[in-house]
Amino acid sequence: MKNYNSVKERPLPVLVLLLSTVLSVGCAALEEAQQRKQERTRQQQQQRYVTFERPDTEIQSSPDGLTLESEHYTFTFAEDLLTHPDYDEPEERQNTGKGALLFMESLYNYVHDIFGFEPNHQLIVNLRQTHHGTTHLATTSTRTQTVYRNGEWLKIVEGIEMDFPVAMFNQRDVRAHELTHAFTNIYLLPTWFAEGIAVLVQVEYARGKSFRRLDLHEDLKTDLDGRNAVQYWEGHLSRDQLTEWRYSYSYSIVAELKKRFGEDFYPTVFRLIEEDQLHQRLPGEMTTSFLAYYLSQAAGEDLVPFFVQLEFDVRRITKAQIMSAIMQANQEQLGR
Repeated sequence: MKNYNSVKERPLPVLVLLLSTVLSVGCAALEEAQQRKQERTRQQQQQRYVTFERPDTEIQSSPDGLTLESEHYTFTFAEDLLTHPDYDEPEERQNTGKGALLFMESLYNYVHDIFGFEPNHQLIVNLRQTHHGTTHLATTSTRTQTVYRNGEWLKIVEGIEMDFPVAMFNQRDVRAHELTHAFTNIYLLPTWFAEGIAVLVQVEYARGKSFRRLDLHEDLKTDLDGRNAVQYWEGHLSRDQLTEWRYSYSYSIVAELKKRFGEDFYPTVFRLIEEDQLHQRLPGEMTTSFLAYYLSQAAGEDLVPFFVQLEFDVRRITKAQIMSAIMQANQEQLGR
């Protein structure tokens, strides 16, 4: 019996070892699953937020917290926010404003790196409860003065303002969209191209999810004259059933050209426009034919056929013809 009992007792350590191994494997599996979950969470956060380098900038605030200033911005709280529970105390406004300006300064540096140029004026950012009667519309406007100098009319930028309802300002990709306008509005670009560039930065650099790439041929829409429905778009203040399509399609054109000609393509386009002072000389918004000339110069190939295939009303034009048309328009303006 004694020997029998001792034989019966020997399997116990083996069972303990087996249970220990099972528990160890189970814990490892749980740990691995937890790591996978954390990695998924991290990736989701990266998709939602953009991390920029912290800027080295000083921020000054008025005692009442209504106005704050940094290197590139003046940040103001509109009167309709003074009764808002989150902004009715100076300390609340100061804390919110400082945090916002730190992000906006880092975003400024980021957009500057993309384009290679920057505005010559400090940007005014107005935070509001509503803008144009809604909480879902942010806009960027450029104030200019027209002066007569050396026999021609020139536009001189006097200021750039960005207006955000709180609900829109809290969306980081929307801030990237509007800041892109602050950089590029001075060039009087066709609306479709200006919005396409802004959405490009919003989606591909700031990871926004509001718009998507479309097929340039299968998703093409035309107006009653058979022209591409984005060409004479008047912008986001004129909303209709095609508005979302216009944003996405304009972005798709801009993204396709960037894909074909590389990261330096758009900085080159703006440099060429700057060299000719086109933005100062134009009497109004640039035509798509003018833009196609500069896009072609930057690409090193004629892009007029590209736009013709997309049903744009566009023609091949030379720099001499562009300057002649501008001069004629200026003479007409002078004779008024």
